[in-house]
Amino acid sequence: MNLSEKSMSNENSASTMQRVTAESKPKHSDFRRFIVLTRSRTGSNMLLSFLNSHPNIYSEGEVFNRLNGRACKDVLSRVFADQPGHIKAKGFKIFYYHPLDDDSGQIWAELKALQNLHVIHLKRRNIFRTVISRKIAGYHDVWVARSADGHDRGQSKAVSFTKKELGRWFKQTREWEAWGEQQFSSHPLLSIEYEDLVHPPEDTFRKVTDFLGVQYAPPKTTLKRQNPEKLSELVTNYSELKDAFAGTEWQEFFEE
Repeated sequence: MNLSEKSMSNENSASTMQRVTAESKPKHSDFRRFIVLTRSRTGSNMLLSFLNSHPNIYSEGEVFNRLNGRACKDVLSRVFADQPGHIKAKGFKIFYYHPLDDDSGQIWAELKALQNLHVIHLKRRNIFRTVISRKIAGYHDVWVARSADGHDRGQSKAVSFTKKELGRWFKQTREWEAWGEQQFSSHPLLSIEYEDLVHPPEDTFRKVTDFLGVQYAPPKTTLKRQNPEKLSELVTNYSELKDAFAGTEWQEFFEE
């Protein structure tokens, strides 16, 4: 083994020992609890992949999508149970309309009652792209795309909307966002936008790590954007809709 190989071997061994040492520390309760509050197709999978690439953060997915008979408190107790020593921030993502099988509002009351719960409010500036992404994902049942994937649906994924349908989604999303801000107005809350996570992500992710009280580390992911095409390529009646919303508060969503 030459000097360079020996040095690399020592570095790898040291790194492994540090990781093992960190993970073997006794579990603890002194970590920052957080949620990622959002709706579907806002880049939440991308954000969670960034979070989980950090050595001191662990975020679960949609743990409250459906309760399936479970008690909210039991689920929260599991998610926020004592964590391994290296975890300094633990959380999960939740959509404004979760759980889908319970409209009692109990989970929101439980979350509001949690002291020092930190809320990352993820939004997307262009709601039109959110709605497009949701319809395409629903049609094809493809919710994430990875850099290694070679599959490309091309033009076949184009969708259409009625003005009424689209206007309803624009309004509903804005109402959800306002509700989220009000719901957690007494909690530490960081609002970030999808567009700032992808062009490029470093500055925005630094805000996230600061908010969660951990040292910054460059975000990593194997995910990629699913619908980067122009709006006119994704929506068959794009021109019709653009004209229909001209002069309204939603006009900016149709800018290419």
